[in-house]
Amino acid sequence: MSNIPVIILKEGTEEVREKEARTQNINAMIAITDAVRSTMGPKGMDKMLVDSLGDVTITNDGAEILDKLDIENVAATMMVNLAKSIDKEVGDGTTSAVVFCAALLKNALELIEQDIHPKPIIQGYKLATDKAIVIINEIAEKISKDDEKILKAAALTSMNSKDIASAKDYFAELVLEAVKHIAEKNTGSIYDKINNIKIIKASGKSLKDSELINGIYIQKEKVSSSMPNSIKGAKIAVIRKKLDIGKSTYDSKIEISSPEDIQKFLDQEKTMLMNFLQYFKNLNVNMIVNNQDISDKFGALLSKEGIAAIKNVSESDLKAILNATNANLVDDLKGLTEEDLGSADSVKFEKIGDDDYTLFTGCEHPKSVAILLKGGLEKILNTAEIALHDVISVLAKIIDTQLVVAGGGAIYMELAKKLKVFSNEISGKEQLAIQAFAVALEEIPKTLIRNAGLDEIKKITDLRAAHKTPQDKWIGIDTIKNKIVDNFENGIVEPADLVKHIIMASSELSTLVLRVDRIINAKSAKK
Repeated sequence: MSNIPVIILKEGTEEVREKEARTQNINAMIAITDAVRSTMGPKGMDKMLVDSLGDVTITNDGAEILDKLDIENVAATMMVNLAKSIDKEVGDGTTSAVVFCAALLKNALELIEQDIHPKPIIQGYKLATDKAIVIINEIAEKISKDDEKILKAAALTSMNSKDIASAKDYFAELVLEAVKHIAEKNTGSIYDKINNIKIIKASGKSLKDSELINGIYIQKEKVSSSMPNSIKGAKIAVIRKKLDIGKSTYDSKIEISSPEDIQKFLDQEKTMLMNFLQYFKNLNVNMIVNNQDISDKFGALLSKEGIAAIKNVSESDLKAILNATNANLVDDLKGLTEEDLGSADSVKFEKIGDDDYTLFTGCEHPKSVAILLKGGLEKILNTAEIALHDVISVLAKIIDTQLVVAGGGAIYMELAKKLKVFSNEISGKEQLAIQAFAVALEEIPKTLIRNAGLDEIKKITDLRAAHKTPQDKWIGIDTIKNKIVDNFENGIVEPADLVKHIIMASSELSTLVLRVDRIINAKSAKK
């Protein structure tokens, strides 16, 4: 009786257990990492992605590549989610994160094959992660948020691996000026305010024709084509009211018995619209920003008075306009006063590419700026936009934390060295896990070296030998010059917070996968 199998799952359900389950998950995650590994570093390669409609995307941004891949494997999807979380939290370093996570899992799998249970590996990885964060906090360089030399170096470092590297000096100055403006005009976390830097794409000319606009770009066209194309000395009313003759909430019937009744009805409608108009005329308003709709009839009335307007403005854009122009949001036109009005030296309506924009400049409190990004092809513009977003994020994170480390693999080599020493203080199988963690850290500089076409074994050996004393902590690989140098002095720097997020997120995901000892797949189960 005891030999009879007990079936508790539906027919057709697939079940994978223990070693096979872990191997399947880890191999899937390593495979997805191989799709982006070669993009890392200044000499990384690009990927061409072709979707089902035949649209082509050429990029070396790890987050974008992983996001566009059509993935079915659950474990591989988790790797994509890791990249997205890093991109959201820091804005850069997605490829480094997935490469490190894959190395952790590969090393863990080798330990499991040596009959080491996943539990001590997980515990060892946890100890190594905590120690790595402590080490980063100890050795990271504290800088001033006004240290333009370091900030520009960080911007250049971030752009070294981007497609806009040929114009990196120009864009470093542009982005630095934009981020500094946001830092000066806003309080609190600057990283949370990076949406105040709008990137507007305009096809034509070259990337070096891009410019910084000290104002607010809103992707909105004017309500009527007959409204002025530009307004000088704008007096701005920011409202949230439908400027139309609204329908009754209840069903109603109007009885018209003669042509005069039709005219009376139309006159009454016009009178209501004229009453709306009078509120603005009384205060000499010449620009209206409305969160709600404006009818074509009312738009025509505004045009006759030389008043411009935009409608259905989003809450985020509305907030940006309120902050910049010092206006107050008004719901009831009867309560609109002179104190509620905002101001700007100029409001201009222009077409950029295929889109219509409203540009506010010369505002009283300009907490937003715009980068007008120009380029010959749309694909170049799209790639440049992603690259600039990464650079903006990096600079904002440095200004917030004021901690930087050297790039080019220097921080990872130093962490690996110190963790190998730390492992000697730990007894048991956890020691092996910490050593495996340290080896995984070296995978990032190894990848940089490999992508630069250099001798991997020789260069990584030289790097290990170079990290002798605490003064050698920032020695890394400069893959542009193909030299092993002090990368902090060499101007290759990145946010310390970026490295922390890469280590923590990758460690968390790898330990999550190692805990899985069974895969139950009900996809093929019959209904």
